[in-house]
This record gives sequence, C-alpha cells and structure tokens, in this order.
Amino acid sequence: MARKYTILLLALTLMTLPWGGTLYSPHQASAKEKSELDVPYEPTSYGIAAEMLNMANVTSEDLIYDLGCGDGRIVIMAAKERGTKGVGVDMDPVRIRESRENAERAGVTRLVRFFEQNLFETDISNATVVMLYLWPEVNLKLRPRLLKMLKPGTRIVSHSHTMGEWGDDATREVEGHTLHFFVVPANVTGTWRWIDSEKQRNSLLLTQKFQKVKGSLTIGEETYTVTNQSLRGDRLLFSVERNRQGTKDVLSFEGRVSGDTIEGGIAQGGTGRTVSRWKATRDPSSRTPIAE
Repeated sequence: MARKYTILLLALTLMTLPWGGTLYSPHQASAKEKSELDVPYEPTSYGIAAEMLNMANVTSEDLIYDLGCGDGRIVIMAAKERGTKGVGVDMDPVRIRESRENAERAGVTRLVRFFEQNLFETDISNATVVMLYLWPEVNLKLRPRLLKMLKPGTRIVSHSHTMGEWGDDATREVEGHTLHFFVVPANVTGTWRWIDSEKQRNSLLLTQKFQKVKGSLTIGEETYTVTNQSLRGDRLLFSVERNRQGTKDVLSFEGRVSGDTIEGGIAQGGTGRTVSRWKATRDPSSRTPIAE
C-alpha cells in the first residue's frame, strides 16, 4: 500500500464499477505537480498486508478498497487468496500501471480494478473493507468522509496511524508496526420511543461521540442511566438496572439499527435469555452528528 497523498483537486469523469457503485477517473496531473505534491512511496510488507486482511476478517463476500494502493499488493492478495473483489486507488500512474501488471500476473484481473485518482474524490460507499497507509494528518482529513460515506459495520484497517479522537476498536503489533482497526458506527443519537410489552411508554435518549454512547432510558415515570453500552457497527447493546418492589432487576437490550429504527430483544436478570422484543423509532429531528 502506498504512503501517498495529494491535495490536488482534479477534474472528474464518471466511471461505473462492474460490481455497482461509481468511481471518478481524474485527468492526470503533470509531472511537475506530482513531484511537488506526492509523499514518497513506502510499500506495506507482505506480512503486514496479510495481517491487515486477517484483522478485517476479509472474505469472498467483501468489496475491499485500498486508498493509496501502491503496487496493488493488498487487493491482489485478497483476490488471489480469498476470492475478494477489490479496488485500488493511487495518484501515481507508475504505481497504477504496476498494479495492473501485477494483477495480470496473478490472474485476478476479473476481481480487481485500479484507478489513478484522488482518494478524496473516490466514491467508497459500496466498500465493506477499507485499507489505509497514509500520513496522520491525511487520516484526520479523510475521517469525516469515511464516517459519512461508509455503511455502519464497514471495517477499516489503518497501517501505523490512528484516527485522532476516533478511538480504534482493536490494535495489533506486526513487524514492529501497529495496525489500527475501526468499525464504522451507526448514528444512534437522539430520542427513541416505543411501547413495551407491559403497555408502558419507553423513551431512550442517547448521545454519541464516534462509537462511544451515553444515555438514559425512561420507562413509564422512572428514568434510569444506561450502562454496559456498546456500539459496533449497527449493533447496539445496553443495560438498565432498576428496583422493583425492593428487588434489583436488570434489563439488557440488544438491537440492530436501521436508519431511524432499532429492533431487537430484551433479556432480564442477566441470564442472556430473550424474554421480550422491542422496536423503537427515532424522532429524525433529534439526530445529531457523532464526530463533533
């Protein structure tokens, strides 16, 4: 994977991918522009590339994007070893030409595509996995685009660099380098309401910073602080503890987020056994950004 970046804004021509979605193919920058704007190419070792694929649990069901793909080794490795479709993006025409030649030699041209273009102008909305080896400041500039364009649950592996305040979900040390793993979180901010099995009105108020969630749940007239909360992709978990007739009662909620709906099960007493279902809807006007 290349460690490369450009701030050049490019003229774009729409191009359609064979697997759905769109890419943008830019006009090539002049040699003078490239020499002034490029960061030196630094390839990811094959051992690290393999571990990045392992960390993201890449399978043949995925569509992997490598932003700053260098010689294409990550998407080619994924295609050859796992049958994964992939897209490589790089600003350097030499690297793109090399990537295409490498894909040809590996016999995976039916699965991979490489484009010479600005990663900030690339449509990544269909990706299920994104690979990065960029400068720290580029990760920070790219972060809003990743959160906006990628679907909840999309996995990201960043070689060596973090995402600033967006804390990683896991790290791994390989060959003296740190790999950072992220899962794009759903936006669960706002007020969610539903009627429970006891005909009581429930109101769940949540705030969120990246994948970290806080909130409270009002059941009838009583309000409880949300605890044990976890958000991974579109899967939300949380608990509330209440006293009912002098006895501690723990309700554990699990739900899948889809737009302005959460639906899942409720376990009681810490047993993990689902005793009822819940389906909440959000007031769209109560939704707020998760990265501010």
